[in-house]
This record gives sequence, C-alpha cells and structure tokens, in this order.
Amino acid sequence: DMAIKYPRTIVYALDPLLETSHLPPRIPENCKFRMRDVRDQEGEFDLVHQRLGAFRTHIQEWTPHFAELRRLLRPGGWIQLAESNGQVVRAGVETLKVNRWVERAALSSGLNPMQMMEALMPTVLGAGLINVECYDYGIPIGDWMGPRGQVAMRAYLEMVESLKEEIIEMNRLEEGIFEETIDFMRHECNVERAELIIKVICAQKPPMTDDIWRTR
Repeated sequence: DMAIKYPRTIVYALDPLLETSHLPPRIPENCKFRMRDVRDQEGEFDLVHQRLGAFRTHIQEWTPHFAELRRLLRPGGWIQLAESNGQVVRAGVETLKVNRWVERAALSSGLNPMQMMEALMPTVLGAGLINVECYDYGIPIGDWMGPRGQVAMRAYLEMVESLKEEIIEMNRLEEGIFEETIDFMRHECNVERAELIIKVICAQKPPMTDDIWRTR
C-alpha cells in the first residue's frame, strides 16, 4: 500500500523468515522484499516506521530499542511511531473487561504498554533525536465507522489474539468465553462509537553526527 501511495519512493520490507509463497501475486516495482534482518542494516533508511512496538518490546529493552532505530537511519532521517496502550475508550462493560485482560496479559509477558506510553517522549529525546513532534489521535474502531473502523478493529483484534493464551490461563476462562466476550465487545464498540487512542511521534536523527548511540 505504501509503495502504491508513494511511487517515487523505494519501500523495503525486511524479514529474516520471509516466505515468498506468502507474498501477494502483484508487487509494485518500487516495493522490495528481502530475506534479511533489519539489524544487519546501518544508516541506510530515510524513514523507519514502527507500529505497536509496545506490544512486542519488553520494558527493559525499550531504551536500547530506540538507540537501534536511530542507528538504522541515515543522518537527517526520520522515525515515525504509532503506539497505543491497547485500551479502548468510550465503550461498555465487556470492553472494559477486555481492556483489563489485555493489560494483565501484557504484564505477565514482560510487556508494559501503559508505562511505555508514558515514557515514550522522554525515551525518544534521550536517544538523541531532534525535532520531535507528538500527536494523539482517536482512531474509530468497529463497523460503525465503515471500512476505516473495520481495519482498526481487525488490527486491534490481532493484538488481542496474540495474548489469547495468557488471557485464558490468567482468567481461567471456560471454553468459548473468550470468543463470546470479544463478540460482545465488538457490539459495544459499534453502539458506543468507541475509539483506540494512538500516539504518533515523529523525530529526526541529527543531519550530521557520529552515532554515539550505536548499539553493538
């Protein structure tokens, strides 16, 4: 999608476990898939985009993780973050239940999205990035907002599904209760016009620098 939207840009998708059989049949010429680990790159990218890293990065790894993002950038390059604590707002009782499930399951996995969101700005500034801008967006979630809300709901549910085993075990849920609660939550989101708050941060690597923040 990004390659199509920005045809004058070369978009790289790096994956050390890339399976070519899973690639779409038609790929734009400016979209390049590579079986490589992004950690092998250094100073090569004009833009590094990260989405929902708070649900993949342990709290003790958060600071070195930002130093690593900085290392990947060319001097003057930008990072763009789209992060959330995973808490749906303006919804009903079942949705609040799912919010608690997500928070507790994340903590049990060594993740702390709530704390990470609070520490996001200081961490970005501490990594030596400049021209930092931060915006909060309420992302409509659910069928009530049409295709846009459906995409947001799908992405949210993928995150919840990634914690499903921990949620079921921690709450001792009987068979089918997880799925039933998710169905109720989706209904509430439509009725209450719920949103997921996304914090978007843009920050720049200084144009000319010896990268003293490099991680090895």
